[in-house]
Amino acid sequence: MKKWIIYIAILFAASTPCSNATESNLERSELTELMKESIVYLEISKHGYNQGEPWKHSDVTQEWACACAVGEYQVVTTAESVANHTYLKALRYGQNEFIGAQLEVVDYEANLCLIRLDPNALSKPLRPLTFSEDYLKGAEVNCYWLSSENRIYNGRGYLDRVNVQKTRTSHAQYLQYIVADTTQRTSFGEIYCVGSSPVGIACWSNNDKETGLIPAEIINHFLNSVKDGNYTGLGKVGFAVSELLNPAMRSFLKMPESLKSGVYVTDVYNLGTGHNILKKDDVILAIDGNTLDPYGRFMHPKYELLLFDHLITSKSVGENIIFEIWRDGKKTEIQGEVKTFKPSEMLVPYHEFDQQPEYIVTAGFTMQKLTREYLMEFGRDMSGDTPSHLYHYYRDLAFKPTDERRDIVVLSYVLPTPFNLGYAGLGQMVVSKYNGMKISSIEDILVARNLNPESKYDVIEFELDSPVVVIDRRQTRDSDVFVQKNYGITNLLNINQQKPGI
Repeated sequence: MKKWIIYIAILFAASTPCSNATESNLERSELTELMKESIVYLEISKHGYNQGEPWKHSDVTQEWACACAVGEYQVVTTAESVANHTYLKALRYGQNEFIGAQLEVVDYEANLCLIRLDPNALSKPLRPLTFSEDYLKGAEVNCYWLSSENRIYNGRGYLDRVNVQKTRTSHAQYLQYIVADTTQRTSFGEIYCVGSSPVGIACWSNNDKETGLIPAEIINHFLNSVKDGNYTGLGKVGFAVSELLNPAMRSFLKMPESLKSGVYVTDVYNLGTGHNILKKDDVILAIDGNTLDPYGRFMHPKYELLLFDHLITSKSVGENIIFEIWRDGKKTEIQGEVKTFKPSEMLVPYHEFDQQPEYIVTAGFTMQKLTREYLMEFGRDMSGDTPSHLYHYYRDLAFKPTDERRDIVVLSYVLPTPFNLGYAGLGQMVVSKYNGMKISSIEDILVARNLNPESKYDVIEFELDSPVVVIDRRQTRDSDVFVQKNYGITNLLNINQQKPGI
């Protein structure tokens, strides 16, 4: 009798995991069916611009992304997918022809965009999804996407951890979920679910079988802000910090030994949250009541230890924020408001998606606005590959524009002509003055070229004791004609009067 009882118990124990696996497979199958009404395949035509020859754009390429419905005719995906796009179209499950699509709102900083599909081309409305902000470390997640062959695919993984880190389209650090042990590489907006609840969309993947997700918290904030009709983006940090671990440094700052918290402010920008109320050498003890450890982390009730950036980049522009700081040997509290800024406001813009680089060519002298994308042309390792004097502006002054200097203008190189002999080897020099006028932005050159009408020459001065360039005005027109004819440059200048959005 005992043997039969043991045998039955073994059979029951062996059958239980199979039963759970079967239920899980059934749930996944049911959810796959539901996803057919909520996800679309995006085909994206795009091109960029040649930073070395800014009057040229690169060849048009075809790329793809996955998007999920957040309205009957609206879908959300990563902003990275639509950067520099020229045309969008969508494919939904069971409908063979592509549907016209239009970009409504894009936030490259949060790496999210909202796209509207042509309602007249859809066979029926999409089924909107609601993103759940519940987070359970270790939970199994399933991902779903639609292929160009109109087939639904899926993969699996588990929620491993939460980070605050840069997106691939911004310097700012935002909340991300990290999915481990993924069965598929996903980084194009594929939707991830815990059970039947969407929790995020894929934004990167690596060789360690990890995938980064833009989480529901960021997606919902983006969508709710868009509904208000005046989307201004999320907050951005306006200062830099370093760890405050050295006892001697804490003593130098007159901090009592009993005070173990706080992170050191090494620099304050001219843009972003806190730039107008914090000072270099402040110690930030807490933000909105959340104590910071010497590494700049705080204890989040749901995600545990996170970098302080989340306390700013999770807020809407205009919200109040309170810093508890140590300044001049005493503890104090200061209040400000959450601020953001556009990349175009930076002294050295982090990116300039969806627009042609700004440049001016005169008598073969090619002048451009310094941007991170320009510096990347020298190599991926900017600190080692980029000319040091140009990298200095990016590393130390990118967030410090002033009324006196809004751009860094560089003479990138000289196109040889019969009229600029002796100057052909010049390049990578920062323009200081043009006809005696201090150059604070690339637009200033248009004004400066008309100065000193009685003079026969245009005179360009540079930083770092570089040689002065003298252009004979009587030969400028002939030189420009030569450049256009021999180098195929239709437009000798491009100044973007309307700067790009968020």
